[in-house]
Amino acid sequence: MLEDDRITFRQEVLLPALLAAGVTPEMAHLTVQRPGKQPGRDPKIVEAYATMTAAQRDLYWEMPPALLVDAALAHTRLGVELLDTGANDADGRLLAGSVAESALLSARLAFFDLGQPALAVQAFVIAERTAELADDHGLAAAIAAHHAFIPGFAGQESEAHSYLEAAHAHARYAGGPMLRSWLHCVTAEILARTGQAAASRDRIRQAEDSMTTSGSDPDWLDFFTPDRLPGFAGNAALLAGRNSQAVNRLNQALERIGSRAAKQRSVLLLDLAAAHVPDDPDHALELAVQACDLLESEPYVTAYQRIPGVRRALAGAGRDTRLVERARELPLSLSERG
Repeated sequence: MLEDDRITFRQEVLLPALLAAGVTPEMAHLTVQRPGKQPGRDPKIVEAYATMTAAQRDLYWEMPPALLVDAALAHTRLGVELLDTGANDADGRLLAGSVAESALLSARLAFFDLGQPALAVQAFVIAERTAELADDHGLAAAIAAHHAFIPGFAGQESEAHSYLEAAHAHARYAGGPMLRSWLHCVTAEILARTGQAAASRDRIRQAEDSMTTSGSDPDWLDFFTPDRLPGFAGNAALLAGRNSQAVNRLNQALERIGSRAAKQRSVLLLDLAAAHVPDDPDHALELAVQACDLLESEPYVTAYQRIPGVRRALAGAGRDTRLVERARELPLSLSERG
């Protein structure tokens, strides 16, 4: 029975992920069908795998995403091969949780950094399945909320709502103030993107209130701090057409953001540029060029995807030429995505 579970897991979850990652069909099928000798539930191996997962999480803030995604996918693949899906002991749950974290990192890199949603979806499938095996509600909440961004960015409200509902349901059983606040922030952004401005503002208020709730947050929640909340609030206000409010919140975010968050800084600068276009297009242009300067050394597709909107707004003000020229100097493989 346990071996049947392993075969099903490899065929339905691992194989599509390997193919999406660019592994040749022959090698992917070989990996799935011939896993080789399993090391069992060796606590030393489980601990080593968890340590490597944490190290890659830290590397996210330092390494080029195109390099790290290969390592993260390989680490996820290794974890799946180590995992006996039928096990229900402490080491098994720890390993499953580490695999889920690794798959989540792979998905984040694929979608937010590199703009490869198909690969991200496959990584999310692995993350969701292994978080379930780990019986980790907090991790399951984070995975579901991240997954919601894919349909949310595409304007697919119903599908995004389903993932957000699942995320908030899991969060009732685990997580602390930062996880709760972040979930409300994600929900606010997706609501704003789907034209629900009033509901989005209400979620921002709930995100602020959640900061004062009790509980403890996991180590892997390193992608959100209180300093990030004004950025979400500013983006939600911008999407709702409340430019003055957006400017205030985005300036707060830029003042507070940490030194490791260069990727997010480029996003904030482009959002702030968009907010300034109606009243100060010259300043908006300068902010957009600053963002491009950051993107030269810290490529980030989520920021690149904001450039066309700023460019169109500046074109209406007759000031888009310099931004067009600057964007063309960015790495071609990424700039073409915008």
